[in-house]
Amino acid sequence: MSDTINPSGAPQVPSEPPASSSVQPTVAPTAPVPPAPQPAQAPAVEPGSAAGYAPPAAAVPPTGQVPPAGAVPPPPGQMPPFQAQPEMPQNIPGMPLFQLTGGMKFGWAALGLIMGPVAILIAWLTNAHNFPEAKNAAVKFALFGFLTQLLLGVALASLVGCATCAAMTGISGYCYY
Repeated sequence: MSDTINPSGAPQVPSEPPASSSVQPTVAPTAPVPPAPQPAQAPAVEPGSAAGYAPPAAAVPPTGQVPPAGAVPPPPGQMPPFQAQPEMPQNIPGMPLFQLTGGMKFGWAALGLIMGPVAILIAWLTNAHNFPEAKNAAVKFALFGFLTQLLLGVALASLVGCATCAAMTGISGYCYY
């Protein structure tokens, strides 16, 4: 439907369906058929009263929120005025960090992997001016890198130890003179 059919934008109530001109069979049904229930009609409301007014879905506030006392809903068919949503704070150069980006987290983890406990100290000292969430995240990811370094060191040492042990036990049984 286009707006030329209903320019007011008010919802239209569908009229009753047209009577069908079907031919009844000559044989009577064995049981009487009850009449079809009629849809409930809305009570008549005066045009000037607000009792029958239903605001559009966009104008209804979410559950738990009450519109301001002086707020008047827009007329049906019109959009409410645009209201900008408050934005999350951004990382601005020269300002303390609110949170770390993914690249920063990776960088602290890589530094922790390469430098070990020194990276944790660097993360703690260089992020002293940032917000607590950013400072904690930097220290945490440097610690993750250091723990990864420890696990890789233990795995490498056990691999070298096992290989050395296997080589030593295999050599002692053979003697070439």
